[in-house]
Amino acid sequence: MNVIRSLRLASIASLLVLLFTTVAQAQTVTVTGTVKDTTGEPVIGATVAVVGVPGKGATADLDGNFTITAVPSDATLRISFVGMKTQEIALQGRTHIDVVLHEDSELLDEVVVVGYGTQKKANLTGAVSTVDGKTLEAKPISNIGQGLQGVVPNLQVTMGNGGAPGAHSNFNIRGTTSLNGGGPLVLVDNVQMDPNLINPDDVESISVLKDAASASIYGARAAYGVILITTKKGRKGERPTISANVTGYWQKPAMEFHNVNSMDFLKMKDLGNQNDGGQMHYYKENVYDYAKRYFEGSYPDPVFEDKSQEQPYKYVYCGNTDWWNELYKTSFSNIITTNINGGTDKTTYYASVGLNNQSGVLRGADDHHRRMNASVSVSSQLNKWLNASMRISDSYTDERHPTGGVTRSGSYANSGLSDYSGALKSDLSPLMPVYHPDGNYAGQGGYTNPIAVLKEGGKALGQINDLWISGALRLTPIDGLVINADYTWNYYTRQGKRHVRNFKEYTAVPGTEQVYPWTNPNGVYLGNSNDSYHAINAFAEYTKSFVEKHNMKVMLGYNFELKENMGHYTGRKNLVNNDIPALNMAYGDQLMDSNESSWAVQGLFGRLNYDYMGKYLLELNGRLDGSSKFPKNGRYAFFPSFSAAWRISEEAFWGDLKSWWDDMKIRVSYGSLGNQNVSGDFPYLATYGINTSYPILFDGKRPVAVSAPGLVSPFFTWETVNQINAGFDALFLNNRLVATVDIYRRDTKNMLTQGRPLPSVLGNAVPRENAADLKTTGWELSLSWRDQLSNGFAYHVRGVLSDNQSEITKFDNPQKLLGRHYVGEKLGEIWGFESDGLFQSEAEVKSHADQSALCSQAWGPGDIKYNDLDGDKKVNFGDNTVEKPGDRRIIGNSTPRYSFGITAGCDWKGVDFEFFIQGIGKRTFMPGGPSFWGFTDEWQTPLTTSLDYWTPENKGAYFPRPHLSSSWGGSRQTSTRYLQNAAYARLKNVTLGYTLPKQVNEFLGTRNVRLYIQGENLFTITPMIKAFDPEVLNNMVYPINKKVAIGLNLTL
Repeated sequence: MNVIRSLRLASIASLLVLLFTTVAQAQTVTVTGTVKDTTGEPVIGATVAVVGVPGKGATADLDGNFTITAVPSDATLRISFVGMKTQEIALQGRTHIDVVLHEDSELLDEVVVVGYGTQKKANLTGAVSTVDGKTLEAKPISNIGQGLQGVVPNLQVTMGNGGAPGAHSNFNIRGTTSLNGGGPLVLVDNVQMDPNLINPDDVESISVLKDAASASIYGARAAYGVILITTKKGRKGERPTISANVTGYWQKPAMEFHNVNSMDFLKMKDLGNQNDGGQMHYYKENVYDYAKRYFEGSYPDPVFEDKSQEQPYKYVYCGNTDWWNELYKTSFSNIITTNINGGTDKTTYYASVGLNNQSGVLRGADDHHRRMNASVSVSSQLNKWLNASMRISDSYTDERHPTGGVTRSGSYANSGLSDYSGALKSDLSPLMPVYHPDGNYAGQGGYTNPIAVLKEGGKALGQINDLWISGALRLTPIDGLVINADYTWNYYTRQGKRHVRNFKEYTAVPGTEQVYPWTNPNGVYLGNSNDSYHAINAFAEYTKSFVEKHNMKVMLGYNFELKENMGHYTGRKNLVNNDIPALNMAYGDQLMDSNESSWAVQGLFGRLNYDYMGKYLLELNGRLDGSSKFPKNGRYAFFPSFSAAWRISEEAFWGDLKSWWDDMKIRVSYGSLGNQNVSGDFPYLATYGINTSYPILFDGKRPVAVSAPGLVSPFFTWETVNQINAGFDALFLNNRLVATVDIYRRDTKNMLTQGRPLPSVLGNAVPRENAADLKTTGWELSLSWRDQLSNGFAYHVRGVLSDNQSEITKFDNPQKLLGRHYVGEKLGEIWGFESDGLFQSEAEVKSHADQSALCSQAWGPGDIKYNDLDGDKKVNFGDNTVEKPGDRRIIGNSTPRYSFGITAGCDWKGVDFEFFIQGIGKRTFMPGGPSFWGFTDEWQTPLTTSLDYWTPENKGAYFPRPHLSSSWGGSRQTSTRYLQNAAYARLKNVTLGYTLPKQVNEFLGTRNVRLYIQGENLFTITPMIKAFDPEVLNNMVYPINKKVAIGLNLTL
């Protein structure tokens, strides 16, 4: 019985093993198939992956075939290829599948924000560039402009105050529009707003309207182009999503510029003194002895005492200070942003908070900028035809900077430093230390010690509050008709307080100290400005299609905007207590001023869009605009535009090209715009000057004085900007390659400039007249490529390149005097002499053309030799006209040319990498000052780049022999020898990130976690002399900073 029982059990076990084996074999299969497109062509390289089984998949071969072994029979396959829509197909036991991939028209169907509406990208007829908000996310930037540098062709973004905490970005679209300057109109959710105060993480998208056709719907304010910023909104039917970004970064100047050491300084200064006819040594002999000993380390202090000198109570300096290292440091800053968004079927919401804490890199200064942004937006579908929305946002800024003694009350403060400036002054002698041995600041009245001024000279405090409230209604009463109405109110306040402190400069003998002159007298100055802004927009859009071929959209609207501003200023010198900055604690004259002004615009606008089967596209725009900045008889003007496009790829004859050239659209546009960017709010009115404390005594008091008004032209009117644009948009190779090209010409008519000089007996300045014209031409190119390999490795590359140049076509300068604009002038021209090296002997000087017109001092070996271009044996300035410029010619142009940006990146298995390079391909720069020449007078200090100067032992030097006299400027003329190529390429950003796998997120209870490390401005390549940063070209501008950041992106 036991044997029988055992046999039965064995039989059952065998059957179970056989059954499980058969089942297991049935659960995995070998799958084959083909992948083709809608034309029947194989999709070579298509990725076929098994969903949920990492690393399991195949790639379609040359015939579109694929084979995958050991695939679960109930698996799902994901088939993808760049430029085509991804498909997921459940096997359901099948072992062979045929897949047809359809073209992904996402690029063409992408919706682009345009003036008062949106359009499909495929239907755009104007020159519009778009930037996704993701470009700005999680970067160590304090404003939007920093994230847009080099991203959009012909959008120039410059940092007017370099890398100073709180420095604003300045924008320019397509070069110079007017001699009067100005920038593009920036609208945030359809209202004019300062983009520097917006939280970059709140941005959904940015559209840059470049040509007149796309910008003309905004009329008088759009002459310089338009930047449309759209903020993030909630999404219907999504549960609440919480996102947070935390970034901390260390920063220091991106480039360094060091002064010469003490030994080189003394040697070079002695040579300059000798070349100007001075003695062997500029300083007393003991200075050289002590300086050498301190330099070599055999003397401990950077000062010594000399009782035989003219001021025996002062230290004599013998140090070896590298001022760059003393002035700048590495600082830490951080950015924290968080938001929540979501929605039901009827209501959506989005709320965010951002904190930006930016510290400066000035070593001696309490220098920072802090900004808090908060915003809430809600949209609700009240019924099937009415939607109501509201947005509230507030930006609060608190900043602190050193004053340098600069105040609005006058220029008595002359330390050379100010709120947003750098600190590398040109007169910082390496012999002077930062501190005396007793711990007091060095300076002693003979030098400015910037560390002392930054630390002791006072603080500038500022607070800005920018509150925005807007509400909107959207009505859809009938099919195809949408009516929009919105109202926005803004209240902007800015408060400032400047405390100027005086401080003592100590000497070697107690009791002989003196007050530093350039922050004396001390004082307190208060300022306040309050602006209110109102905007009303109402517009209706009707869309209609006829017989499925003719598509039409009509839009009509009204816009009104009013800005009112007022402010006051008061200040008082001579504080009773240096550390209590209060008006009632000062005894000097009280200074007061106030202002109150306003401007308004209103306009009626319309747009007509028509397309035939998405093939032939036409757009007409028009706006009747009125501006309060012009007199009543010339206040209104009409600005029309038209644009057309032909999607030639939709024609039948394009059929064979479709296999590799997916889409091709040719565009052309023309439009006219007005320019209301004129000085002041009421420039057509002659205004009286007011002096609130006239410098005379009347009845024992200083009275208020009124001065005569200036002259105003009776023909004052709009500047007019006409622009023509042609371009094309193309997609290639299943939308993997995208190309956009535009060329344009812009003519600015009736620019406001000073008219022809009037007789001096009038006793007043020449009034501004509409007396000049300008032509700007340019082009721009954008190319991008994106692809994904069979192993899932995805990569992308994008490059933009642009150029523009402007020329004067009308200007009232019949003599063509140099120094004024003239007809035919290309803006940025540099006139200079042609050099022929340096004189090497006295005989060469005597045999050369007479150069005394450039400098009356005696020329000698080591000075620069200029060519006598007109052959009159003299090198001079001629009549200073274009026809008779003497021996000068156009030797360069300072206009930045060939602006470019290159972005490339990849991602694979959660790892992402991207870098961005930005730069200028061509720019001529004529440097000057001691940062370049070394010495321009006896008080200056050379940089290390100035050491290659001429001596009898160094005849092949780059620089001429040094001169200390400020009157010896002969070798410092603008010339071909020292013209610099200021082109550069800068690694603006590089990012390496890692996103945690899905399984880890599920374990943590998070949706997404990404960690990253990022660098900004890590290196710069430039052929220019390494004495300037090519991005700012001025060493007293606050340095552009190099940053290294770490961060976290978290989504719950």
